[in-house]
Amino acid sequence: MKSIFVFCGILFALCIFVLVEGDCEWYDGIYPVGEHIFNCSRFTCSESGSWYSVGCPLYMCEETIGYEEVDLNKPYPECCGGPICKDKTP
Repeated sequence: MKSIFVFCGILFALCIFVLVEGDCEWYDGIYPVGEHIFNCSRFTCSESGSWYSVGCPLYMCEETIGYEEVDLNKPYPECCGGPICKDKTP
C-alpha cells in the first residue's frame, strides 16, 4: 500500500513538471513567448501556451488602378498585398 502512495506521488510530480507553461507548439517546433512572423502574418505566443494571430488586412477602393502581390521577402505588414487605389486628390 505504501508503494502505491509513493508511485502516485512520483507520478503527480512528473505531471506537474511536464505541465510547465510558457512555450507554444507549432508544426515544426516549439516557440518562446512573444511575437513571431510566419508567412506574412504576426503570431503571438502567450504565457498560457496559446497562439494569437493577425494577418494581412482586406480593404477595397472606390477606384482600383492595380494590385500589389504579397511579397514574403518584406517584413510584416509591408509584405501584405492588396489593391492600389486611385488618389482622389484634385
